Amino acid sequence: MSTVAVGLDHSPEAEAAARWGAAAALRRGGRLLLVSGYAPAGAAQSLAEFDIENIRDAALTRADAVAESLRAQHPDLHVDTLVKPELPVPLLLQVSEHVDLLVLGHHRASWLERLTAGSVSATLTARSKCPVVTVPFGNLSFDGPVVAAVDVDAPSEHAINTAFARAHEIGQSVTIICAIPDDAAPEHISDVYARADALLTPWRQQYPALPVNIQLVNGDPHRSLAEAVPQASLLVITRPRAGTTFPVWTTSVTRAAHHASRYPIAVIDHAAS
Repeated sequence: MSTVAVGLDHSPEAEAAARWGAAAALRRGGRLLLVSGYAPAGAAQSLAEFDIENIRDAALTRADAVAESLRAQHPDLHVDTLVKPELPVPLLLQVSEHVDLLVLGHHRASWLERLTAGSVSATLTARSKCPVVTVPFGNLSFDGPVVAAVDVDAPSEHAINTAFARAHEIGQSVTIICAIPDDAAPEHISDVYARADALLTPWRQQYPALPVNIQLVNGDPHRSLAEAVPQASLLVITRPRAGTTFPVWTTSVTRAAHHASRYPIAVIDHAAS
């Protein structure tokens, strides 16, 4: 049985992630695991030692409330909770080794987070042992196309496969996006399109009824990916090949897309099979 894990805290983004994760687990015929680490970090740690029981009780109450709400909405879904006195990031990294998908609420990063280690979702996306989907809070589209960002010079078959499988799962189309320079010559544009089209042949054969579009976007991919398909139900991108290092992560298209997007993002390890 496949397992979808959701990182849970007290934010509305986490609750949105739990709803998204529940729907994904139900479609997969699997189970949902709500994970909450309630150990405070940094300077707050010494202060919280005097109130750790209240913090624990709040985490347990939150997890139980979300779990009961999801069970009521999805009676056929098996929902478990895991609440431990650990820091959220190390706990979720441990969990990512044993589940099929990790779903996180996507918090808008502050200017300080952009200059330092980044948000919890950014850290986990860069280091998780399984695919990660980050879900923002807001008006999500559940019937839009599944979008995959593809570099024709170094395509990730796993990312393309994820996009097609998800689109087939929810009955939507696939849009493949390739970024090209603003000053690209006509022959270069034609070449990129032809290579992207040829690259998709195996998936077109596997999913013959699935509508597939190829879209070339101009300019900086950091900006264009998030703006290319405003009503996407999911954007699939690959994390940097050296995705565990902070300098690579902070300059990557993946991180920039997280800052700009208004829809869920699935981040796939480029080397995953």
